[in-house]
Amino acid sequence: MNLKQFSSNSTRRYVVADGHVQGAILRRVGLYAFAAILYYCVVFCFTVFGSHPEGTVTDQILLCLDDAISWIPGLLVILPIAAYDLLATTNRFAGPICRLRGELQRLIEGQSPQPLNFRENDHWTDIAELFNQVREELLELRAQSSPDVEPRSPKSAPKEVADVLI
Repeated sequence: MNLKQFSSNSTRRYVVADGHVQGAILRRVGLYAFAAILYYCVVFCFTVFGSHPEGTVTDQILLCLDDAISWIPGLLVILPIAAYDLLATTNRFAGPICRLRGELQRLIEGQSPQPLNFRENDHWTDIAELFNQVREELLELRAQSSPDVEPRSPKSAPKEVADVLI
């Protein structure tokens, strides 16, 4: 399965909108899941060792493994489902910010052909409305100032400001 692509009936193009942000969230949740599993295993082993003190250590470890066989498959099924659901949930806020970042870059480069729209269930939809207002004003100001002037690139901005100050 390609984690980058959603199914054909989805309006989203990618499962992972912002790998850096969503990866950090997944790693954090994975760390919490690992800590919870480790805690459960330690408590479980102490319970088995405490309830059967007469058996050998090998017998008690086999008892722990025998009981673990019943819950490990369920854990292996639930973890990928939980990770996928977490990615889908985080796409509701990471996706809009990624689209906003891309539109800001296109606006700076003078290549912003249409207003920014977020999907129906995305968070922060009010940001799109605010961005579109600023976009319209900027496009109007650019049109009024001079149609021959090219939009400046972000790398050239500090130099132009320095030239003006001198």
